[in-house]
Amino acid sequence: MGAEHMKLDQSYFEEASFGLAIVANDFSVKYVNKNFSTILQQAEDRLLGNDIMRFMPQLKTLSLDQDHEFTSFTTRSGQTLAVDIIKNDDSYAMFCQDYTNYVQIMEQVEITNQKRIITDRMLDHLYDGCYITDGSGVTLYVNDAFLEMAALKREEVIGKSVYQLMDDKIIPTSCAAKVIETQKPSSTILNYFKGKSCLVTGAPVFIDGRLERIILTSRDLTELQALKNKLANVTSLTLTLKNQLREIEAQQKAPYTTEIRSKSMATIFDKAIKIAPLDTPLLVLGETGVGKDFLVQFIHSIYKESSEQHLIKLNCGAIPNHLLESELFGYAPGAFTDASKHGKVGLFELARNGTLFLDEIGDMPLPLQAKILNVLQDKVFYRVGGTHLIETNARIIAATNKNLEALITQKKFREDLYYRLNVINVVIPPLRKRKDDIIPLAMFFLEQYNSKYQKSRYYSTRMLEIFLSYSWPGNIREMKNMIERLVVMSSRDCIEIESIEEHIVSSFDYVSTQDLQLMKHTKDHNLTSEDASSPELLELSGTLKGMMNSHECRIIQSVLDQSSSLKDAAQQLGVDISTLVRKKQKYKI
Repeated sequence: MGAEHMKLDQSYFEEASFGLAIVANDFSVKYVNKNFSTILQQAEDRLLGNDIMRFMPQLKTLSLDQDHEFTSFTTRSGQTLAVDIIKNDDSYAMFCQDYTNYVQIMEQVEITNQKRIITDRMLDHLYDGCYITDGSGVTLYVNDAFLEMAALKREEVIGKSVYQLMDDKIIPTSCAAKVIETQKPSSTILNYFKGKSCLVTGAPVFIDGRLERIILTSRDLTELQALKNKLANVTSLTLTLKNQLREIEAQQKAPYTTEIRSKSMATIFDKAIKIAPLDTPLLVLGETGVGKDFLVQFIHSIYKESSEQHLIKLNCGAIPNHLLESELFGYAPGAFTDASKHGKVGLFELARNGTLFLDEIGDMPLPLQAKILNVLQDKVFYRVGGTHLIETNARIIAATNKNLEALITQKKFREDLYYRLNVINVVIPPLRKRKDDIIPLAMFFLEQYNSKYQKSRYYSTRMLEIFLSYSWPGNIREMKNMIERLVVMSSRDCIEIESIEEHIVSSFDYVSTQDLQLMKHTKDHNLTSEDASSPELLELSGTLKGMMNSHECRIIQSVLDQSSSLKDAAQQLGVDISTLVRKKQKYKI
């Protein structure tokens, strides 16, 4: 996070007892307080704008890809610095302390330990906490500063092993134990149960190769922790930006969303982004093939945090009623005849921490609806034949193409379950009611299948007119399947209207009588679809001419809006540039 984004009072940093620098991702220094300049013995204007590695080359050994890094090192001038690095989205916050005096003290302690002349009086004058153990972790000495930081009494720790202190819940963890295990210096942050948050650094003391003492120093981090809390509050201000970034990431994962042009679908995807982080039930409504599955996958993918948060789908209408319950809830060993002796895990358990998508919820039998309602309310369930309660935190998303309110009237769907699922709902309109999406989606699927089958197909103008005039009863699923068939079965690169007559009309009754007559006339005279839309041929049908002109104008306008140049638009329309210019002049586009 850059200094320009931090909403904290700058005077707070200037008066802080520690050094603070804000460094961009390219390691250029954006801000330093007075103490940071003092510690590095560099003027503020010399630091700002320059690479931090120039002044702290020891940082080059760190990966700096973790959220938090702590390191200490000795500079060429003999300073020992402790640096705590917090990674943000676009910057690093570096907290720095001059530990030279403390290192010197520890070196002196090591010498005095070797000579057996450590005295309590010397260590009690230290500002930092001091804790000394023998080689096995038994506490030998603590100074007054440590007792104040840890909120402990001397008799509670002296003579006791650090392992015993952890078992007795006197200290949460032990840096000394880590030094014993690794035989190396170690640092950690300890939050004492009744005391303060402290940075604890432990150093081993070896005599004749044997670990004889462990010297630990503690530094009060309460001030630093307060700053971290304030930084956390500032971070929350970037939530809107993060949501926008998630939206961009989601579109990269699902480029299909970039083809949406209609206001209704843009509103739906905006709503999906807002509700994705919520764990409330969601009800998705819409006709068959409108893209309910895709919307659910889109919502799940935006905010899932790990690969363990699965999206589990169950089509309630595709599984026999007597098997549906065991699929959802699983069953205990020997729950029924032919049941596995090991039992079975249900989908509610598999979807733990993730999403359970109940498709075609309108086909779920009434007895099972009552159990689903109980799970939504209590977040617990029993396996079939089981006696052990199982908790679930799976988010429930239901979808259907049926009118649930009508099913409630017919006593085929529980009213209480309907209202429990309908906390938030999304209604996806059919493709015929969002014509702005038809051409972009048709081009998207064409490009997809051209790539899949290594083809170079393109639509004729008349083909696009047919797409716009068709009612698409099967919605996007029908369009996708139709375009795949056209790409595979067309005998020429230009997908003409004849392709529909040859491959589609036999299966789909959507081409008007006038269109069939026009196709027949085109074939009889060996004309292309572009010729078939000429003014002379349009005179064959007085009612068709106006419709053709209107559709042609709308298609040209739509393609021009999406194209970067006239050449690109002409290529998409399957005409040369001169024809496109003439059409633009004709319709005053």
